[in-house]
Amino acid sequence: MGEKACAGKPVWVTAPGLVRAPSPRRTMTILAWMGATVIAYLGELDTWWALALAECRCHGCQTPCRRHSHRWRAAWTSFFLRAEERLPVLRVYCPACGKTYTLLPDFLTPRHRYQTPVREAVVTGEEPAPPCSRQTVTRWRRAVAEAVPTAIQHLTNWLLTETYTLGRQDRRCLTGDLHGVTGLRHLRRRLEQAGRATGAACLFGWVRRACGVAL
Repeated sequence: MGEKACAGKPVWVTAPGLVRAPSPRRTMTILAWMGATVIAYLGELDTWWALALAECRCHGCQTPCRRHSHRWRAAWTSFFLRAEERLPVLRVYCPACGKTYTLLPDFLTPRHRYQTPVREAVVTGEEPAPPCSRQTVTRWRRAVAEAVPTAIQHLTNWLLTETYTLGRQDRRCLTGDLHGVTGLRHLRRRLEQAGRATGAACLFGWVRRACGVAL
């Protein structure tokens, strides 16, 4: 099982920021900022990979990772037509302990075929569901509802370490009065004001990188 996320302190402190996604397999996943869209990612692929590799450290021994290879990864994009794209993703390894990692752009989520902005738009009601089963959409919404309170707790603690004070709206996040996606968006704005939140393809991808909570 993966490590506990945050443990009361921020884990994303430098841009672009990398955080391990829990995985039971030896090859683990790291999310990184590599552009907001597939087009931006593919247009500067070598540049994004070089930037992510420069920040990548083994989560076991903190040794800088080295480039290993790449693999192709499915990424479904369309709300109305199940359009599948095959994207190359970088694989790296730790020269000290031998662990291998896959670096994913943060518009993708480990073990999910649909891109993260697609799932986010469905969960928040901004877009209709793509051509998948009703059970799939229900599972997305249930998982987000269960994870959001933990994410809000971690992000509020992080905000407190950055600003040493919480405003009225910030305290509403802790009490649950400002909850759900609305609370997450508020905390992201506050951390942006504190200079601790930079680029991300979508809100859910940013939360995963910021505190390790999967949405």
